[in-house]
Amino acid sequence: MNQGVTSRQLVLLIILLSITGTMMQPHAQAIFYAEQHAYLSYIPVFLVMVASLWMLSRVQRRFPKQDLFESLVERFPFLGRVTGMLYILFFLFIFARDIRLIGDYVSITLLETTPISIVVLTLLVMAVFIVRGGLGSLIGMSELYVTLFLLNSLIVPVMLIQQINMDNLKPYFDIDVAGVGKGSWYIFSFFGEMIAIPFVIKGSDFRFKSVMWGITIAALVMMLIIIETILAVGVPIASRLVYPSYELARQLQISDFLDRFDLALAAATLPMMITKIAFDLYFVCWGLKRMIPKVSGKIMTGPVALVGYVCGFWFFKNAIQLFRFTREWTWIAIVFEVLFPIILFVFLRPHKKSTNDRRATDNQKQKQQPKEDKQGKASQEQDEPDKGKREGHQGGELQPS
Repeated sequence: MNQGVTSRQLVLLIILLSITGTMMQPHAQAIFYAEQHAYLSYIPVFLVMVASLWMLSRVQRRFPKQDLFESLVERFPFLGRVTGMLYILFFLFIFARDIRLIGDYVSITLLETTPISIVVLTLLVMAVFIVRGGLGSLIGMSELYVTLFLLNSLIVPVMLIQQINMDNLKPYFDIDVAGVGKGSWYIFSFFGEMIAIPFVIKGSDFRFKSVMWGITIAALVMMLIIIETILAVGVPIASRLVYPSYELARQLQISDFLDRFDLALAAATLPMMITKIAFDLYFVCWGLKRMIPKVSGKIMTGPVALVGYVCGFWFFKNAIQLFRFTREWTWIAIVFEVLFPIILFVFLRPHKKSTNDRRATDNQKQKQQPKEDKQGKASQEQDEPDKGKREGHQGGELQPS
């Protein structure tokens, strides 16, 4: 049974899925190619994702009581299951990649002497317990920590006033269009992971107006962060960093009494990263439950988490290999984030028989309602004289003796 999702929660879920991975890795690659105009790389990505989610919102309107997994299996029992399994494998890889990415980030920035295998295993245990609480726990954590992240994003520019150098954006209007396009290529696969939301919530809750708000806020926040990185760190340095957003946080200083404010920001954003890992795991378990009804989603959380843990170290030997794989990964992401939404928009429609049956039942209900109203009025007219006979000395309220 799908849990109801409000408009505010839908906006926060979109921000969670689109910001978490994008903030950590591909900004350095976008700055390397687009240089001082790397923030413009979000415009093509924004337009493509608006089009993809608009098509999925139209598909969801055809199946208001079902999520996308259910509608695929019901409409096309074989091809729908094949498509669903492909999306499950896609997000299983994303789950393994996020585990390794966030594990490397924590190991480098916060826990330098702790082995990365222990760090990743600790994150994995927390994600498993979150997923066992269902979609409600994911929504609750996103409402808390995504909101906190948005507040931090508005406060950080005020703290960076002393470190800002406007010369880093020069020349202002000499835009390298090819470089901006390459920057969009690296950002797209991370930013487009919001495509998972229609698969876990029912069609009546997937409102395009809320989706549009979520994509717009996420794109503006990411553009703000990348502009701050260029202004405070500079293009030559930021383009060669593995985690440019962390280097941006290291530039923060509150007078002379509070050093290493980046640790406070990292500790505030870490729960949001764990929530992103938990959502990836929830998507895989929820999809397996939809594809194989006899499978229990809660029981599958542990085995799926262990598979992702093993794949995270199997697929990527180190952080550099993970960093370079983004270029090839976009080719795969385009299939699931652009091509499949177009195919579903064209072909995924309810049966004509079912729509005709619904219209027939609605017409029968409309015809039966006047008859029932007439019968109800006649019975009321018959009951009124009977009530008068019943009342008399015993009718009305009881009198005190």
